[in-house]
Amino acid sequence: MISTLRAAAIVLVLAVAGCGGSAEPLAAEAASPFADCAALTAPPPAAAPVALAGAGEPLPEVTLPCFTGGQEVTVSAIRGPAIVNLWGSWCGPCREELPAFQRFADRAAGKVTVVGIDTRDSRPAASSLAADLGVTYPNLFDPSERLRAKLGVTALPATLFVDRDGRVRHLYNSTALDDATLATLAAKHLGVTLP
Repeated sequence: MISTLRAAAIVLVLAVAGCGGSAEPLAAEAASPFADCAALTAPPPAAAPVALAGAGEPLPEVTLPCFTGGQEVTVSAIRGPAIVNLWGSWCGPCREELPAFQRFADRAAGKVTVVGIDTRDSRPAASSLAADLGVTYPNLFDPSERLRAKLGVTALPATLFVDRDGRVRHLYNSTALDDATLATLAAKHLGVTLP
């Protein structure tokens, strides 16, 4: 009876320890507030082709991990209409405009894809800010600023308006965007008007 209890105790200890070769528990990663990136390379289902003047430049060939889940996404494969916003938690104007991007993403669901590129940042700082501001649209993670460098942008925030073919129709790199300006730029450069 005693040996049966000892055997049961050993099995219980091993089960609790996880038999992982280490007595230390694995550190749990904080949950990401952002949506996954599974649909970024397909146009929104309700998007209709819009004839726009000029060809536009293709999105740069940069592959970045999705903030949520970590799968790799090649930026040049993102199809629009899409709005791609480079931001960082350390950037004051970025912090100011993130809520406008979330409101736009909510209103434009099925018409325009909104994508964030968390730039020169840490995951904990970005997650914390996004959770505080209620930002949930998909984000890619670019701590080494590879996309910013390819675009030749020297300051954040920077916002790309991308057509269905993955071509940049406009690069906005100035003050923080508000709801009205964001809607105006989407209508002008993507041909998308929201109610």
